This record gives sequence, structure tokens and C-alpha cells, in this order.
Amino acid sequence: MRFLLGLLFLLALTTYSSATYCLCRDGIEEKDLQTSIDYACGVLKDCNQIHDKGPCYQPNTVKSHCDWAVNTYFQRFGQISGSCNFSGTATTSQNPPSTVVTGCIYPSSPGSAGTTPTTGTPSGTQPFPGPPAFGPVGVFDPSGNSASSLFISIALTLGFSVIAFL
Repeated sequence: MRFLLGLLFLLALTTYSSATYCLCRDGIEEKDLQTSIDYACGVLKDCNQIHDKGPCYQPNTVKSHCDWAVNTYFQRFGQISGSCNFSGTATTSQNPPSTVVTGCIYPSSPGSAGTTPTTGTPSGTQPFPGPPAFGPVGVFDPSGNSASSLFISIALTLGFSVIAFL
């Protein structure tokens, strides 16, 4: 009986997935996508992945490069609410872009995106020319599916832990 409860406990721990990506919206003008790339790469200070001969260079489209840049920015800043806005050019998604090629590292969580860069505008980087939509904007809304799934997962984990150790 304890084995079955332990197995159920492990299942409860592994069913929740928090993969969230930040992707550039379809239908946005290339110049606006490029502005988002420039801003994200200016803060990240390392966009070699999407440069010529980089593992994420293909497909060589502004949209694909924008997806990688804004997603990496979003992950490095811990998926903070509002950090995937880029003046309306980007939005969050539970799915990675369909254009990811083999060898391209596409982070899906804050821990897989490397180190968090220092805050502030890097030297030589111009502030984003659009409205102040980067960084935390908006309000955390715990009523979304992610919050309820996380709550259920935690409740089940705690419940099964208590039962397993009785």
C-alpha cells in the first residue's frame, strides 16, 4: 500500500509542467520585430545564437530571431509578469515555436536560460524607443490555469505525503 501511495506521490510531482515561452506575434511589421530583437539583445549582451553560423540562426527570418531573443530575455528575467510584452510585439505561449531546429537551445524556464543580467541600460545601448512596456507591467492574476494547476499539484503532493507517512 505504501508503495502505491509513493508511486502516486511521484506522479503528482511530475504531472505539472511550467513550460512557458515568450514569442513574437504573427502579423507584426519586421521593423517592430527588429526593435524588439535590438532591445532584448542589448540587455542580454549575447545574441550569438541567432547570428550567422549560430545554432539558432536558421530559419533566417526576423520573426524566428525575434522569438529566440524575446524568449531568452523573458526566461532570464524569471518570467516576470509583463516582461513578455515588448510594446505588444510578443506574447506568452505554452508551446515552443514550430521553427526550432536541432541544436538550437530554446529555454522554457528561468533556470534554463543562463544567468540573469544586471539591471539597467548597458553602456552603449539606447533605451527602447517605444512606450515603457518592457519590464514588469500589469498585475499578477492568480486566476489563470497555471496558478490553479500549481495549487492542485501542491495540494495533491502534500495530501499524498501525509497519507504515505501515516
